[in-house]
Amino acid sequence: MNIAKHFTRHLSLLLFCILLFFTTTTSAQKEVEAFNVDSTLYSYYQHCQSLILQPVVLNMADTLFQMANKKNDSRMQAVALSLKLDHYYYSANNEDSIVRYTNIVKDFAKATKQFKYYYFAWGNRLILYYLKTGRNNIALYEAEHMLKEAQTYHDKLGLLNCYNTLAHIYNIKGINKLAFEWQLKAIQLVEKEKIQDYNIAIVYTQVASYYIRQNNKSLALQMLKKAEANSNSMVHKVTTKLCYINYYTSFNYLSEAGAVLEECLALFQKDKRLESLKKSLYRTEALYYVKTKEYKKALEAFGKQENKESQFNEHALNNVQVRSKADIYYQMGDTESALKCLQEYLVIDDSLKTLNEQRATSEFATLLNLEKLNSEKKELLLQAQLKDIKSKKTLIVSLIGLLGLVFVFLYRENLLNRKLRLSESKLKQKNSELTDSREELRKAKDKAEASSKMKTTFIQSMSHEIRTPLNSIVGFSQILSDNYSQINPETKEFAEIIKTNSNDLLRLVTDVLTLSELDQHEELPSDIPTDIHACCQISLDLAKANKANDVSIQFMPSKGTLTLKSNPKYLTQALSNLLHNAAKFTTQGVISLEYHVSEETKMIHFTVTDTGIGIPDEQREQIFERFYKINSFSQGTGLGLPISKSIAEKLKGDLILDSNYHEGCRFILMLPYTD
Repeated sequence: MNIAKHFTRHLSLLLFCILLFFTTTTSAQKEVEAFNVDSTLYSYYQHCQSLILQPVVLNMADTLFQMANKKNDSRMQAVALSLKLDHYYYSANNEDSIVRYTNIVKDFAKATKQFKYYYFAWGNRLILYYLKTGRNNIALYEAEHMLKEAQTYHDKLGLLNCYNTLAHIYNIKGINKLAFEWQLKAIQLVEKEKIQDYNIAIVYTQVASYYIRQNNKSLALQMLKKAEANSNSMVHKVTTKLCYINYYTSFNYLSEAGAVLEECLALFQKDKRLESLKKSLYRTEALYYVKTKEYKKALEAFGKQENKESQFNEHALNNVQVRSKADIYYQMGDTESALKCLQEYLVIDDSLKTLNEQRATSEFATLLNLEKLNSEKKELLLQAQLKDIKSKKTLIVSLIGLLGLVFVFLYRENLLNRKLRLSESKLKQKNSELTDSREELRKAKDKAEASSKMKTTFIQSMSHEIRTPLNSIVGFSQILSDNYSQINPETKEFAEIIKTNSNDLLRLVTDVLTLSELDQHEELPSDIPTDIHACCQISLDLAKANKANDVSIQFMPSKGTLTLKSNPKYLTQALSNLLHNAAKFTTQGVISLEYHVSEETKMIHFTVTDTGIGIPDEQREQIFERFYKINSFSQGTGLGLPISKSIAEKLKGDLILDSNYHEGCRFILMLPYTD
């Protein structure tokens, strides 16, 4: 019974160690299946796990972190950092590194809101490390601090980790009832909130172990069935089976215990992932073999357990094992070996008691230092609060002063508002007067616009009415010139005079009509497909009919054919006016028309050059004014150049006189175009 008592007291610690070792692996398996974790990352993670005690795993963890970063998987980044913590935890030879990487994992988990790894690093690594090294009080202090933080943030998963950690601390301290209460709290929270991402099966087995120690067969069996129903991995299933063996053994169902033990041995041989559960298997075997009085097998199982504990640097139960061996030797009748084991047990127990006392003293000193540091921290916070209050007082005084200034400002503003109201009344009176004036101006404008519209309508109507008889006169004068020129030269001369004056009159009417049309538009359409050569040719043909005999006309295009978007009607008219002026004032020499296209500015430049009489420098600024004539006795109305200038501007271009050319006149027409 002593063996069973010692076994059941420490079985929960063994189960907890098993749970902690497999927490990351089980979680990773569930993540791959349920949360679609990248298979490459998971495979590399499994490889890292197999080398967890080797220093090379530190570099491998860095590689896993970078791989996860490229795939934007912050969860696997947290796992990679946890691998480094696991290495130092299982090596158990570098406390500073354990504390450092605990804080690194916590900071990263908090920044990425992955509180599962936050509490894993704190409770399942740092606090458990304190437990493994016998510093139970420091572990309890950390666990209570963790519990307060989880309660502050209402983090259910954090609370579960805290409950489980506190349960194991009280188990190790031998306060089994408190441990049991914390385990029940964990179960109640999981069942109430239906939390899935938690290894509740292990907690059920721990509670079942407590009921077994209390000889409560029915409740122990009930917890075991719940553990079996919630086992979602091979680790959970095997852990539950081992607890079943303990149950059957404790209540003398030895045949059932043997059958389940055989089942477990087969599973261990088949599945290599259960390697780290062998420590618990050997302990369970030992208890079973003691009950079945197979003492040699029991001693052999204890030996295997010791080897496994040495492998993971876990020696907390060595004195219990020595006492268990003494009981076995005694029941075997080997009193000498039993006495040696008891002597060894007493020596180890005295050493542990002395060590525990020293540790307790050291822990309390540490806790006092921590409390002192916390007190100093609170004092600093209080000083900061007092400083803040002083700053707030200063701010309040400043605000009062500012409010005084605001009051003065508002008072002055009130005075200004009074003056403003007086000004507003005067302004309204003036606005009323202006409104009356505006109405009168609107009426005058409407009259002027109506008059202008009537004038434009009159000009257009009269121009159209005049053009019809003029076209008849021009036509019949051409017939007279052609049919009677051979009969009577005098008749030909009269016909030519009629034709010439009729053409001049027709041009005058056309110019007036065009000017009237242009005045009605701010812009002219410029998106009409235009054959540039056709427009130039029409303008040249009209100019050839009016040129002197000693004048030649040249056309120098920059391209063979060219079609752009512009306005063919008004482009032809502008070019015709320029060429007509050149023909009228050039008695001999050359009149040339050329153009070139600028791809950069999207402009086309037309140049009309003549060798005529030219324009005096003092009159170059006035030639684009309407009805202006250099020579008042010359034929024409002075509308050709103003019309061409207006066409250019309403097509978003320009018309200029080249001031550098003095052998006659050179006009440059610049128009934009689109392809």
